[in-house]
Amino acid sequence: MTRNGPKNAGAHLPSTMLKRAGVHMDKLSSLLTHWKSRVEEPLVSHSFPVSYDNGRLSLRADTSAWASRLRHDQARIMTTLRGDPYFQDLHELYVRVLPERARTAREKKPATISLPSRIPDTAAHLIKSVADDIIDPALRKALIRLAGAQDRRPQPKR
Repeated sequence: MTRNGPKNAGAHLPSTMLKRAGVHMDKLSSLLTHWKSRVEEPLVSHSFPVSYDNGRLSLRADTSAWASRLRHDQARIMTTLRGDPYFQDLHELYVRVLPERARTAREKKPATISLPSRIPDTAAHLIKSVADDIIDPALRKALIRLAGAQDRRPQPKR
């Protein structure tokens, strides 16, 4: 903040940089418009174009499953896109998965729900007795979790 209130960040950037950013945003907006007009749901909701240069369309998918589907349908998608003059010289689709850190909280995977153990009581008791003799705390906890029991061993103080 300045004395007269907040200033636009663009006021501190060179005009050439602002012009390049504007051109890039215009290209990206046009690419997104053409992508959405040609690709059907649900693909358009789970992927988005990142760039289109020299006949190579780079896409980002929400998950590896959607990336797989894009790759599987690549030939059909490219044929559909080539029907638009904007994608006339399209010859390659490059698909990547959107990194986990770039997703918003709304898009994150839901927490897994732990279900009750389906192991017979005798097997659960055996696993629990084996776990009690395990020195490795991570392995012991995993076995106890598998047996459906709580770790009642006191934790060492740190």
